[in-house]
Amino acid sequence: MQKTILQLAGAKKLSAQAQKNIFGGGRVQPANCSCFCYTNAGVKVSAYCFACCPNGTIPGLNPGSTGNCAFTGSCGLN
Repeated sequence: MQKTILQLAGAKKLSAQAQKNIFGGGRVQPANCSCFCYTNAGVKVSAYCFACCPNGTIPGLNPGSTGNCAFTGSCGLN
């Protein structure tokens, strides 16, 4: 697939720094991490493990996640 993408007119590979800027410069979640948040309606949705949920809570870790997925940030909760 990468070969197909690189054959597009004007396409070029991004540097590691440029990729970090697109993602926001934060940690990249390991493939074996799976986290979730609950919406205001109480629906469980997939979430990024190293960022706060939209409602300001810390994301939960799904069973079976074997990576170093521990949330180390602060969501402003006391």
